[in-house]
Amino acid sequence: MKKLLFMLLLCLPLTGMAKDKKDNSDPKYLAGAVTTIDGKVAFTNEINAPGLSKTEIFNQMLEWAKGRFKPDGKLYSQVSYSNEEEGTIAATAEEYMIFSSTALSLDRTRIYYQFLINAEDGKCKLLMTRIRYWYDEARDGGEKYTAEEWINDDMALNKKKTKLAPICGKFRRETIDLKDELFQSASVALGQKLLNNASATTAQSVPAQTLQPATPVLNASAELKEVSVEQLPANLNEIAAQGRITLTAANGEEIDIKAENWSGFGKMFNKNVAYLLIDQSRIAATALMEQSDTYKVSFYTSNNTQASVVIECKKAMAQKMTADDLKSLNQNVDASKQYTMYIGEVTKALMR
Repeated sequence: MKKLLFMLLLCLPLTGMAKDKKDNSDPKYLAGAVTTIDGKVAFTNEINAPGLSKTEIFNQMLEWAKGRFKPDGKLYSQVSYSNEEEGTIAATAEEYMIFSSTALSLDRTRIYYQFLINAEDGKCKLLMTRIRYWYDEARDGGEKYTAEEWINDDMALNKKKTKLAPICGKFRRETIDLKDELFQSASVALGQKLLNNASATTAQSVPAQTLQPATPVLNASAELKEVSVEQLPANLNEIAAQGRITLTAANGEEIDIKAENWSGFGKMFNKNVAYLLIDQSRIAATALMEQSDTYKVSFYTSNNTQASVVIECKKAMAQKMTADDLKSLNQNVDASKQYTMYIGEVTKALMR
């Protein structure tokens, strides 16, 4: 009973308390942010990767999990189970969540949780569950809570559900941030090596012919003919910058995109792939890509109305990426924006 009373007092909003530097009224932390399955707090996510097999996704995720969940001093995390035939990976985690840290004080909690990965053909399902906390462990053994009792809407939000409560709220906020970090990191893991391969391929490839933007050698009056990816010009970005580049859905809908949206070619599991980097605020381009399983990228030289190069693709993966993710891959981007990297298997390349 005393423990319950202590919990209730901690979770009540306190008047006159110094405002947390973080925004306690951010909607991402409010009602509905903490989801449950069979009464247990559980966060889920699904990464769609059409074109990738169950085995390919399993191997990528197992490598990521072994790097993410490993012992750190007195904290013990590990990949506790993996089965390629089932496509299942299970990890148990123990780590610290830091609420605040100064020269004089450190406010943190241990968090324990289970992270499950299920690989299928074309997609990967993630689950974070069995979340527990051990808070203030150095003081008389501390206090231990479950996520079900500690970060639910009634305990961690004010009565109007418009902001986080001071104590329970910080557990809720940091748990949601950890969940987001895990899901984002897993998503990046499926594509990061592929992006690195693409950068290396673009830099090292020797195309069959090279175009200069001022004096293009493409024959705009000729018919489009199928060629290999290796025969395409190396400077497609320059061609697009001097002319234009379009994105066409399978239903024929076409929009113009920018030269910087084109991120070159690469190899994915021995298949030629093409990379498009789309700013998520570009609503039309994002909607077209999200709704299309196949699409075409067309390059027009200056003052020509017919495409000189057409690349037909089957969407293999869509991966949300932050500016920091992209900067780690040597991509120059606007730090204030969010992006999606689309990876498409090249099914046909045409050139005049």
